[in-house]
Amino acid sequence: MRPGYGMFQQQTTRMQITPQLRKAITILKLTTPELLEVIQQEVTENPVLEIAENKSDAYNFTPTFFRGAKSTDPNNDNDPLLYIASNEVSLERHLKEQLGFIKKIPPLIRHTVSFMIGNLDHNGFLRSTLPEISEVCKIELAQVERALRILQSLEPRGIGARDLRECLLLQVQALADSFPLVSLLIKKHLNDIANYHIHKLTMLLHVSTQEIQAAIDVIKGLNPRPGAAFHIETVHYIIPEVSIEKAGEQFVVLLHQAASSRLSVSGYYERMAAEHSDNNELSKFLSGKLHAAKFFLKCLEQRRRTIFQVTQAIVEEQSDFFWHGNAHLKPMTLKQIAVKLGVHESTVSRATAGKYAQTPWGIYELKYFFPSGLRMDIGESASSEHVKSRIKTWISEENPRKPYSDQKLSDFMKKEGISISRRTITKYREELGISSSVRRKRI
Repeated sequence: MRPGYGMFQQQTTRMQITPQLRKAITILKLTTPELLEVIQQEVTENPVLEIAENKSDAYNFTPTFFRGAKSTDPNNDNDPLLYIASNEVSLERHLKEQLGFIKKIPPLIRHTVSFMIGNLDHNGFLRSTLPEISEVCKIELAQVERALRILQSLEPRGIGARDLRECLLLQVQALADSFPLVSLLIKKHLNDIANYHIHKLTMLLHVSTQEIQAAIDVIKGLNPRPGAAFHIETVHYIIPEVSIEKAGEQFVVLLHQAASSRLSVSGYYERMAAEHSDNNELSKFLSGKLHAAKFFLKCLEQRRRTIFQVTQAIVEEQSDFFWHGNAHLKPMTLKQIAVKLGVHESTVSRATAGKYAQTPWGIYELKYFFPSGLRMDIGESASSEHVKSRIKTWISEENPRKPYSDQKLSDFMKKEGISISRRTITKYREELGISSSVRRKRI
C-alpha cells in the first residue's frame, strides 16, 4: 500500500470525561474544610439547595451504611473548637508591657527601645545594627547601647540578641548559679559543642569529661529562639472524615455528618416547578437548578459511600493496628484496596488523600495506612512504622554510656528476620528526631 492522504470512516471507543464526571472526581478529592467551602458556594449559587443550621452537625458522626454502630448524641450543642486556647499576646505587646513598668527612662531612650522591639524577628533577634538604629532614631551610639541593655533585660531572657552566642550568654548570665565553663564554651567553642567534640574540649580546657558533659546539659536547657513562643500562627484544625471505634469484638466505621446530611432540595421550589410547568422560562430555570442540586447531592453521597468503603477495607486489612497500635501496621498498597473493592487505584488515592480518621490510637490521615514494607526472612513483610517502633524501643532501653550505633540497630533487625541497611536505619532514626549515637552518649 502506498502512503498518502485521504478521508476514512473509522469506529473507535474511548472514554471522555464529561463535566459531570469531572465534578464528581473533584468532590471526591476535596478535604472536609474544602468540601464545606464548596457546599457553601453551591448553596449561595443555587437557591433550591437548603443547609441545616445546626452547629453540632459539623462534628457528629453517623453510622450510615453500617448496621449496629453507635452514634453521638444529636442534642449535644457543644462545639469542641470553642474550647481550644489561643495565643493572642504577641512578643511586641509582651515586651512593651514590661517596658511600661520601668520608670526613670528618658523619653528618647524609651522611644529607641520601642523601635528595637518593633524590629525584632519572630525568634526575638535584633537584626538591625546599632549604627543603623542610631541613624534612624537620631540618637548617639552610646544611648543606643543603653537602650539595648534595657531591651535585653526584659523577659524572656535572650531577647534582643544579635546572634546565637549572645542569646545564650544572656540566658546564662540570668541563671542563679554561676557557670563560667558554660560561658566559655558558648563564647569560643560553640561549634565543638554542636559536633560533640568532648575529648577535644577536655584536652584543650584541661577539665574532666564530666564537667564538659554537665556544661553541655546546661546549654541544652537554654532556648535558642526565645521569641518563638510568641509567634502567632493561624491554627489549622483537622476535621476527621470518619471515626473508627471499637464495638464489642469488632471495629465499626462512623461517617462524618458535615456534608450531604446537612443539605437537601427545597420542597418549596419543587412545588413551584410543578405548579408553573406552563411557564417555559421559569420552568426551564427551576428544572436546571433542581437537576444541578440533585446531581450535587448525588456526588456528595457517592463521596461518602466511597470513603466509607475504602475505610472499611482499611480496617479489615489493618486490624492488627487497630487492636495493638502502630508497631503492628503492615505494608499495604493502594492497589490492594482497589482490587478488594473492584475500583480503580486512582479512586482509592483520591478517597484517602487529605482525609483523616479518628482511631483509638489518635487521628491519622488515611494515607498513613499504606506504609512501604521491608522483606522479612520468613517471607512476610514488615512496615516502616514497625521498624521505627523497634528503633525507638531499643534506643529508649540503651545504656546512655554505650548507645547503640546505627549498624548495631541494623544487626538487631537482622536477628528479627528483617534485612535493613545501616543507611536506612539512619534515615528512620532521623525521621523520628533521634540524635546519632555520638550525640546520645553520656559520660
